[in-house]
Amino acid sequence: MSHVEEVGNTLGGMLGQLPPEQLHQARAWIEEYALPTLAEIGQGSTSPELENGYALFERARELIDDVLALSENTREHLVSYLATLGVNSEPPPSLPHPSTRPRIPTDTARDRTWIDQVRQRLPEHTGGQTTGLTYDQDGTELTETSGHDDESERARLNLHNSTFRYADDRGAPAVTIHVEVKYAQRMREQGQTYGVIVLNNTVCDLTKGCGAAVRAILPRGSTLAVWEPGAREPIELRGEATP
Repeated sequence: MSHVEEVGNTLGGMLGQLPPEQLHQARAWIEEYALPTLAEIGQGSTSPELENGYALFERARELIDDVLALSENTREHLVSYLATLGVNSEPPPSLPHPSTRPRIPTDTARDRTWIDQVRQRLPEHTGGQTTGLTYDQDGTELTETSGHDDESERARLNLHNSTFRYADDRGAPAVTIHVEVKYAQRMREQGQTYGVIVLNNTVCDLTKGCGAAVRAILPRGSTLAVWEPGAREPIELRGEATP
């Protein structure tokens, strides 16, 4: 084995040891359970212990975000470097080639630079269908468009059996064909607890429309972060359905 191959194998081992999915789960637990619970308990309380506990969980969430972002940055550099080693352009066995990896890491979903990169790849919305680029908690990218299909029909059936109440009783709600609602249905079916979607159109209605529908579809503990055009922060829609 050549020295270059040894380096490649060593780096490959390092790549496989980068932070696993458990970090995403820990962040979701802090975001969806720990912080809301402490906030509810602490209403009207002046307890320094509660205040300190809340601050510690917030700090833990920030540290997890930092580790995930650093991990993804390290992974990108490793994969790119490994692709340059050896005689051929293929990375060592079992390592993903850069061209097969998701273009954008979900770990940096709150980074405006990340969002700006995604927005540049979305078509301009001039009416008609809405388009969104979606990312699951593993960073897999998919394109979702509004409109009737099997996914929208499953969302309709799900909402029919949920706490969601249609604003118009003349038929199935239009929200079932919207991008964010269809992706929420996909998240539920695939057991994804965190997703990101970047839209080229605004969310229709957070109170009675898409926002309410997404919350009714996603189970408790699940979150869909939605980026509207030009927004500086994502809209976070948290599931309210019974798992």
